[in-house]
Amino acid sequence: MNIWQNPRMSFKPASILQLALLGFFLAAIPLVLGLLNTKLQVDRLGEKVQQVVQASIAAVESGRLISAQALNMERSALQYLVLGDDAILSRYENQRQQFAREVQRLLSVPGDPVLAGRLEALRDNEARLYQKLLLAPARGQEQRQGLKKNEQLAGLASTIPFDVTARVSRESRRINDEIDVLRKLLLWQALVLIPVALLVAVIFSLLIANSLRRLGRAIRRLGGGELAGPIRVRGPQDVRELGEQLDWLRRRLIALQEQKTHFLHHVSHELKTPLTAIREAAELLDEEITGKLLPEQAEVVGILRENSLQLQAQVESLLNFNLALAEDKLPRRLPVDLASLVPSALKKHELTLKARSMDVKLDLQPATMIGDKDQLQAVIDNLLSNAIKYSPDGTQVSISLRRENQQLILDVLDQGWGIGETDRQHLFEPFYQGKSPSTSPVRGTGLGLSLVRRYLDLHGGTVELLDTPQGAHFRVRLPVGEEA
Repeated sequence: MNIWQNPRMSFKPASILQLALLGFFLAAIPLVLGLLNTKLQVDRLGEKVQQVVQASIAAVESGRLISAQALNMERSALQYLVLGDDAILSRYENQRQQFAREVQRLLSVPGDPVLAGRLEALRDNEARLYQKLLLAPARGQEQRQGLKKNEQLAGLASTIPFDVTARVSRESRRINDEIDVLRKLLLWQALVLIPVALLVAVIFSLLIANSLRRLGRAIRRLGGGELAGPIRVRGPQDVRELGEQLDWLRRRLIALQEQKTHFLHHVSHELKTPLTAIREAAELLDEEITGKLLPEQAEVVGILRENSLQLQAQVESLLNFNLALAEDKLPRRLPVDLASLVPSALKKHELTLKARSMDVKLDLQPATMIGDKDQLQAVIDNLLSNAIKYSPDGTQVSISLRRENQQLILDVLDQGWGIGETDRQHLFEPFYQGKSPSTSPVRGTGLGLSLVRRYLDLHGGTVELLDTPQGAHFRVRLPVGEEA
């Protein structure tokens, strides 16, 4: 789902920076929540550990005091029963108060029913023992000796410190279990929250990257000369504003292109009329219709005639280029035998090939397609002309034609100096003159390959420069067409 296209989501960041900050904030939220939850869990566990430690210390101290006090109370009781001294009874009562406080303190700590039962039994024994001490004067000397089993304290209290130690051990294991549970909980929390944060970061990174990628595509469209459709870049406000500026630039380029086309068309027509007159006059002089020419005059007329023909070819190239730019579909759609067009192109360059001792190797298979014959002839002528122009004398040019599925493949290879990396980027731009050395004394207009690509675009085909160890290798791909 694209948030820039969804009408229900009205949020539109003002800038890439705002979108990045928002993504950082949303990615940080789960991590912050995880940290807060971790702090709360650790604090809670720390408080519990502190409480358990304090309770354990108090329980151990109380158990030790109860055991010691029970032994002292039992001795004091036996002494009182033997001697009947009220000071001993008073001492017993003081010990009894401290004993009661410690028992109550230990009973207030829940969690151990065995210890609680032992403390209750100890408190019951002490109550019976104290009652016996209070009744001892009335019973006489003969009934004061000895303590019954349910009145003894020391033996029953001797196991209390061990019970307290066992209880502390159980509490320690329980705390360790809680620590393990908390550790696993925090681990699962990290395993969930970190991917969520990364997912949020990735989503916003993709949103930012998509906006910049759309902007880059729009710029490449302008750089490639694709000016037909409007430029609309979705994304944050600053990216949309850049898209609007690029669309304004596109409209300006279209206006400039139209002005340039109009200018070229006007200049071409203005040049063609006087040039035709000059060429016809040169033809008349060359044929000596107006009179016999001296050898020097004939040489000048030959130079005039040759240059007028070259100039006329360049003017016609400009006219053809303007016409190709104005066309949005093929003027004719007829079956064309592409293989038969290659010999026609070779015939135009026959004299040049002989003069430069160059050879042309042909490997042509029957290939018929639907298209415009004149435009396809111009494609082959320009590719062959370039191959001859940029090849040394005595080398070979190879032309092959074959069919692959529903495509025709035309390859034109030469053994020249090749095309540099800088020239490759501008090879099909109008009026671009490459830096490769040319064997032709006449400098071209730089429109040949532009016309090739334009005519192939109208036919739904493509042209590309392939890598080759030597020279240049142009490959043309053309659709066969259903009518063929």
